[in-house]
Amino acid sequence: MSVRGFWALSLSLAVCGWLGVVFVSGVLPPSVLGLIVLLPLIALAVSGTAAPFVWLAVRRLRARGIGERPALALRASGWLGLWVAACVWLRIAGLFSWVIAATLAVVLVLLESFLLQNTKRAA
Repeated sequence: MSVRGFWALSLSLAVCGWLGVVFVSGVLPPSVLGLIVLLPLIALAVSGTAAPFVWLAVRRLRARGIGERPALALRASGWLGLWVAACVWLRIAGLFSWVIAATLAVVLVLLESFLLQNTKRAA
């Protein structure tokens, strides 16, 4: 994936996600259907918003492998979007605690590190 394609994709994900969140939260009444539609839109919006920042931070820190491949930064920001959507869902269900959020974050970081190791071995 080229850098221009990465920026275009992350910008379009962020705009579509946030417009969807605003539309769903403003138009649909609070219901299970609204929640089912809202949570993936939140994950999409956070992923698209965080992707450029993740890529710039990784390039600034000069981490090997990710700086040259923006698709890996998009995947990492996807994990962040999934984590935020899971935390929102837990908060709505009344089950949110910082211990659960931290445990979920550690699991997602370990999963991403496992995937990074597999891509390095394949290359």
